[in-house]
Amino acid sequence: MSIDYFDQLWQSKGPGKKSYKEGSAESWDSRVDEFSTDRPDERISKIIALLEDKHLLHHNATVLDIGCGPGRFAAEFAGKAHHVVGVDISANMLKNARQYSAGQNISNTEFIQLDWHDADLSELQWQHQFSLVTAIMSPAIFSRESLEKIIAASSENGFLCHFVEHSDPINDELKSLFFGQQHADIYGNKALYCCLNYLWLRKLYPEITYLDTQRQSTRTIEEATRHYVNRWEMKIDLSGTQREEIKDIVQRRAKDGVVSETIAARIACVYWRNKIYK
Repeated sequence: MSIDYFDQLWQSKGPGKKSYKEGSAESWDSRVDEFSTDRPDERISKIIALLEDKHLLHHNATVLDIGCGPGRFAAEFAGKAHHVVGVDISANMLKNARQYSAGQNISNTEFIQLDWHDADLSELQWQHQFSLVTAIMSPAIFSRESLEKIIAASSENGFLCHFVEHSDPINDELKSLFFGQQHADIYGNKALYCCLNYLWLRKLYPEITYLDTQRQSTRTIEEATRHYVNRWEMKIDLSGTQREEIKDIVQRRAKDGVVSETIAARIACVYWRNKIYK
């Protein structure tokens, strides 16, 4: 199969499948509190450990983190690397990232508002400028062109990761309610599957590692309702009825006004080295 085959597969929609909306800057702005928690997150520690183990992250590294959100990964990178640049479409996420880095007395990070889809690497002078380019659970990597920019920005290493399995009881119920069975991704994560094959066909010979993670989420009914409404509003145009359905499901799962969930995930990490094959 050719690169064009995977390019077409990446862009294709399944029969009768409703397509998701692309999250706008405003929609990500509205979710900043959700991603800005200081609670321990084993996803961060496991991914940092993997990057160090594979010698992708080291004290001389210059890192570009695409879709950096509130900068928690960027802050961890900064403690291991020479310099870190985080980019994101959301001004609120970047404001939080700057505040967090300042609060941690981190001085080797910078954050730039940027839509990766529109990024001009020549204008930015980012051609082969970063020893490590990462996109961690980032919706910015949604096409062959967005992946090619990662390859072009990296002088040495690239790193992508996303969920291939994700168990969130309320969200799983909402998927079934809104989409039925048609939402199932037979590839686990089609975008990551296409990335992996594209990199292989480019003779970059990517490696893949799977990380299993688990975390506890505890929210009030109001917080949980707002969380799932915001999350689904980024994907589809919610009707008034669907908003009420979200509220009903959250209330049904609450106990004493609190919604507690165990969220389990398997994350696929794909990484490669540009240096050898330039």
